[in-house]
Amino acid sequence: MRCHFWAADSAGSAYYRAYLSSTSLQWLGHQSSGGQRLPQDWEQLNALVGCRIAQSGPTQMWQHLKQETNTRLVLDLDDDYFHIDPSNVRAREVWDKAMLDRLAANMAVADVVTCVTESLAAVLRDYAEDVRVIPNGLPAQYLGRPRDYEAAGRPLNVGWAGTSSTVAELPEVVRALNRISQYGRPDGVMVRLVGIGPEQAMGLGLRGRQIGALGWVERIEHYLHAVSEFDVWCAPYRDTAFNAAKFPTKWLESSVLGIPLIASDTPAYRRVIRHGENGFLVKYEHEWGRLLKRLVDDPELRQRVGMTARGEASGSIMQALHVQWEAVLKAPAGVAA
Repeated sequence: MRCHFWAADSAGSAYYRAYLSSTSLQWLGHQSSGGQRLPQDWEQLNALVGCRIAQSGPTQMWQHLKQETNTRLVLDLDDDYFHIDPSNVRAREVWDKAMLDRLAANMAVADVVTCVTESLAAVLRDYAEDVRVIPNGLPAQYLGRPRDYEAAGRPLNVGWAGTSSTVAELPEVVRALNRISQYGRPDGVMVRLVGIGPEQAMGLGLRGRQIGALGWVERIEHYLHAVSEFDVWCAPYRDTAFNAAKFPTKWLESSVLGIPLIASDTPAYRRVIRHGENGFLVKYEHEWGRLLKRLVDDPELRQRVGMTARGEASGSIMQALHVQWEAVLKAPAGVAA
C-alpha cells in the first residue's frame, strides 16, 4: 500500500498524527511517507491522511482528489476546533468560520474521519458518518529509559510542558510551583518549564532562581529529552469543552517515561488516572501544593507511581497502534483505492 500523511504544519501534533503514524506503517511493510507537502507521485497514492486539512489551497486539492481519483481519503483531527476556548485568542482567529466551514466540507467527503478520543469522535459525528478513534502513541524505545527516582545529591525537578494553546492553563498551578521551588529539601527543588521562555514565565507570576524556562523546543526528540529530566510532572487544565475532547498527551509522555504525573481532574485525564495508583488528580487549586510536597518528600512514592504508570504504557506504543492505522487506510474488499 502506498500512503501519505499530509500534515498541516510542523507542530507537535504533526509528529504524533503524521510522522510517527507514517513510520509505524513502514514497519508493516507499507510504502508510507509524511510531510507538509504532497509527494510527487500523489496520483499513485492508495490512501491519503489529511491531518487538519482546512486551509484554502489544501482544501481545493482535497476536493480535487475526491472528484478525480480513487485515493482513499482519511481526514484526521487531534483537537476539537469547533469548541476553542475564548481565552485562546490566536487559535480563534485562525479557526474562524471560513476555516471551520472548509474543515466540515473536507470531513464530509472523506472516506473515514479519524481522531484521538471518543469524546472528540462524538463531536465529529455531526459532520461525518464514519469516525474512528486511533489514540496517540510513542515508540517502544522510550519505555526502556532508566530513571533515578532517588534524586540524591541533586535538585529534584518539578516540571510543566506546554504550547501557546495550553499556556492559558498554567496559572492554575503557578502558586504551587512558586512555593515548591522554595521548599527546604536538602538538595533543593528546581521548577523546569518547557515551551515558554523566561519573560513569559515571569509574566505569569513565576519567579525565583529555582525556576527555569527552557522556551520552545522544536524537535520532538529534544522535547522528549527535556521532559525526561522531570522527577514530577504537573499537567493543569481547566474544565472546558475543548479540553474535554483532548487526548491526555501528558499522560502518554509521562507514563512512557515513568514520571509520576499530577493532572487536573478533567474528563481526558480522569479516564486514564487512578488517583494515588498510577498518578494523581487535582480538583481544587490548593491540592497542587499538597501533592507536590508529598511527592518531593517521598522517593518510594515517586517510583511506585511512576513505574505503575510505565507498566500500563505498553498499550500506548506505536508497535501496538500501527495495525489500527493499517485497518483504516486499507479500502474495504471490492472498493477501489
